[in-house]
Amino acid sequence: MKVLWERGVGFFLLFFLVLLGGCVSSGVQTTVESTGPTVQEVVTYQGPKARIAVASFKCKAAKCSGAIGDGLADMLSTALFRTGRFIVLERGEGLRAIQEELNLGQSGYVRPGAAPQVGLMEGADILVIGAITAFEPEASGWGGGGVVVPFNVPLIGGAKIAKKEAYIAADIRLVDVRTGRIINATTVEGRASSWKVGGGMGTILGTVALGGALGAYKNTPMEKAIRVMLYNAVDAIAKMVPESYYRWGQGTQGYNTPPVAPQPAATSPPTPASPTGLVRPSAAFQPGSQVLREEDFASCTEVPTSVRILRGSAECVSFQGKNWLATVKGQVLFQLPVSGLNLGRDFAVEYTFYMPTYVPWAEASLLLGRADSPFKLALGKGAVAKDTYFKWIDRPIPLEGDIVGRVHRVAFQKKGNLVRVYFDGRRVFSGTVDPLAMGRLRPNLYFLVGSGHADIETGKYVLITDLRVSAY
Repeated sequence: MKVLWERGVGFFLLFFLVLLGGCVSSGVQTTVESTGPTVQEVVTYQGPKARIAVASFKCKAAKCSGAIGDGLADMLSTALFRTGRFIVLERGEGLRAIQEELNLGQSGYVRPGAAPQVGLMEGADILVIGAITAFEPEASGWGGGGVVVPFNVPLIGGAKIAKKEAYIAADIRLVDVRTGRIINATTVEGRASSWKVGGGMGTILGTVALGGALGAYKNTPMEKAIRVMLYNAVDAIAKMVPESYYRWGQGTQGYNTPPVAPQPAATSPPTPASPTGLVRPSAAFQPGSQVLREEDFASCTEVPTSVRILRGSAECVSFQGKNWLATVKGQVLFQLPVSGLNLGRDFAVEYTFYMPTYVPWAEASLLLGRADSPFKLALGKGAVAKDTYFKWIDRPIPLEGDIVGRVHRVAFQKKGNLVRVYFDGRRVFSGTVDPLAMGRLRPNLYFLVGSGHADIETGKYVLITDLRVSAY
């Protein structure tokens, strides 16, 4: 009778364990309160896209390493791309590899015409920044002690049931790349469990049965937890991105088309002979052989310190894969320190600017000698959108088309008593200047950017980068 009772208890325990294992959930999902689309809706999304990039996840949990953060960023980038809702831009190791390839193309080792051009990369509107705040590959369940079945049953004996859990959590922030402001933030998590039966239970259940039902999940709870968290992360990001950022679609100008980079003026073809047989002087720009100063704001993360801001408010932003100085509010006047510059000798100044939209009286001008110098290459917009001015001192410079909405390259050259101005690699002005008067100027260069109507919060701003000063 006792044997029958003990065997009955044993079979009851088996039945209990089977039910218990069947009730285990492999993960939990974080709920994000929003009216945005679900992941299922995102997968079939066909509308406009948002430009997004994923930064490496920082490990702030004790058991997390930096390689784990890099791996999560890669997995999230892939998951976001597969939704069809985002234009995902490469960052991290991929971006460094691209930079190395671009540098190789500019080194002279790649045959002419086969090297990739710089300045064609797209910029992200949103940057996903993450921090892993919890990383527990083997977090134990039920307080870590398991459950002990206090029966001494023949063939079964005492049984200890232990639960293995893996848990991961991350804080995610969506940051507007243009302004640096946090758009939204949330916490996502993933949890996965496996069950392990110890003691005498293995004698009856057998290794095959345990391997089929439980052994297949050995060493993989954390993998499941990560995938659960990534599912939650994609769901959260799809809901948190404001609709105004979804503006890149088939009908959007520049969609899936690389931006037009300003061609180096030195590669401009010479002016062809006219039909009458006259041959004009070469219109190609050649910078000086001695580079005195180059500034691309590559090391600037927020406030530009490599130039002297004399008036206005400026910050460094990323656009089309490079850094720019941007006008935040109002007009910005800054000085570019240049060692060894002599304005009485032969020199050249180059710079790239971008004005995304019309701003009344916005400019991107160069001043020689002092901030209020009459030796000014003035370039900008007028009181109405159709007005554009371009002049050297008081001499107008003809300019075809508008300067708004495209990246432009400007070059100013002084050789002897001649001054030449180039716009997007094409010579647009030649004139004379008194070299003695130029020689009396202090060796200072100033740039006047933006206008009193500029406000980066409303999309009215001017960008400038790739400043270069050379001597002949």
